[in-house]
Amino acid sequence: MARQTRRVVITGTGTVTPFGLGISALWSALCEGKSSIGPCRTFDFSGFPTPFVAQIADELFDVKAVVPKSHRKATKVMSRDIELAVGAATEAINHAKIITKSHEQESVTIPPGRFGCLIGAGLIAAEENELTGALASARGADGKFDISRWGSEGIKNLTPLWMLKYLPNMLACHVTIIHDCQGPSNTITCAEASSLLSIGESMRVIGRGDADACISGGAESKTNLMGMMRQHYAKRLAATVTGEDPTRVVRPYAPDAKGCVPGEGGGLLVLEAMDAATARGAVPLAELAGFGASQSFCPDTLGVDPEADGQGIVDAIEAALADAGMSP
Repeated sequence: MARQTRRVVITGTGTVTPFGLGISALWSALCEGKSSIGPCRTFDFSGFPTPFVAQIADELFDVKAVVPKSHRKATKVMSRDIELAVGAATEAINHAKIITKSHEQESVTIPPGRFGCLIGAGLIAAEENELTGALASARGADGKFDISRWGSEGIKNLTPLWMLKYLPNMLACHVTIIHDCQGPSNTITCAEASSLLSIGESMRVIGRGDADACISGGAESKTNLMGMMRQHYAKRLAATVTGEDPTRVVRPYAPDAKGCVPGEGGGLLVLEAMDAATARGAVPLAELAGFGASQSFCPDTLGVDPEADGQGIVDAIEAALADAGMSP
């Protein structure tokens, strides 16, 4: 692949995590070795293999506090995933010292048509209270879920705005509306790789000259009932015992690793063309020299084990090095 002509840098970072709003809160917690895992505060998960989640406390993040006044009514149709993306995007833009339409009465830093937004999203888990009535009306004579009744009866019991709350592309939609990003926009839904793939795509968009800047990254929440059920049926949850220390449950690189604990958070970056960033006096945090991706088997969906030799990872690394004009 030919190397892109424009150099791309990171000028802003934005995070919403169980440690709080902003990269400083996250970095401080990591340096102190803190864990955010504990019992869920909004639902009793004691019937699952693990009752633990990594959850953001209400006092640490309120989306109404980060959106402009003109957009506050829209928060009524924001799923948790959307809220996290909006919060992280605002943090990243402020960190990059970029003025957008959300800053009322001020001139924008980047022309809207040159500002893109590409965000990685998950399969948003609906709140159970918004599905209960619809599911109940879709039961057959045997009391079990009937897909034909769902299409004829159940779906009628969903709120008319349900789709606007739970479609994965709504993360990018709200961010682009709030900040008036009229450049290239896209949503990538490839599970845990979504955020990184969106960053790679943003790098391509800027590199070929289609935008001067992009908001990129991802956000997701799996701490409600539907999210927990999906992780359970995918057999991803760690099996814990009563009295176990929640901060010691997730150890992915340990020989006796138990599995995962659901969490929530958002992490977005502002990527800019180096020439555009330099022209406005921005200080780059890092440069994206190369990007690579590959595909390998996923046991969650295909029922087969990934390649034991890790060839998929090797392919991605070699592609990134080649993209940067380097060799192993």
